[in-house]
Amino acid sequence: ELVQRTANTISFANMESSLDSIEKRFSTFGIVGMTVIQNLTNSFMGLASKIANFSIGGIIDGGFRRATNLQNAKFQLQGLLKDEEAVAAVMKDVNYGVEDTAYTLDAAANVASQLVASGIEAGEGMKKALRDVSGVAAMTNSTYEEIGNVYTRVAGQGRVMATDLNSLAARGMNAAATIGNYLGKTEAQVREMVSKGK
Repeated sequence: ELVQRTANTISFANMESSLDSIEKRFSTFGIVGMTVIQNLTNSFMGLASKIANFSIGGIIDGGFRRATNLQNAKFQLQGLLKDEEAVAAVMKDVNYGVEDTAYTLDAAANVASQLVASGIEAGEGMKKALRDVSGVAAMTNSTYEEIGNVYTRVAGQGRVMATDLNSLAARGMNAAATIGNYLGKTEAQVREMVSKGK
């Protein structure tokens, strides 16, 4: 009986309103929370999609550009050599020049076409020149094209000039000292020879 009377005197109105309030808050937090999660998910998915599109687009564009450059280099070689077998021989050397390196066939083919224009033929001379470009480019953290420009300039001029030595020196390679070691001369002597066109 005492329990019954006590139960009858307790008012559950406040508790009901408190529970309603808590339920509304959780519902609001739930909606906000779900909205935040949804927005984060949408943002992440959008970013992932942009990254994927950028990467795939870059790969497609890069591959297309390399293929076009390679075709252009082959076309130049055909124009210079006028012989399919000679072009094939140079392209074999091109492959050798960049094999097991980070450099691409199109870059090496472009350099090879310029070397052919300067009179270098397929074979050991071409292979060595293209492989040397790969090595110097890797040592100086340069592009194949940058070092290839120095090599083709030297081949076209028929001699090393101060600008060639300076181009390599700017990339961290002291070519004058290397040539000096090869010739048994000092760097200063090499630079003097270069200035005299020797």
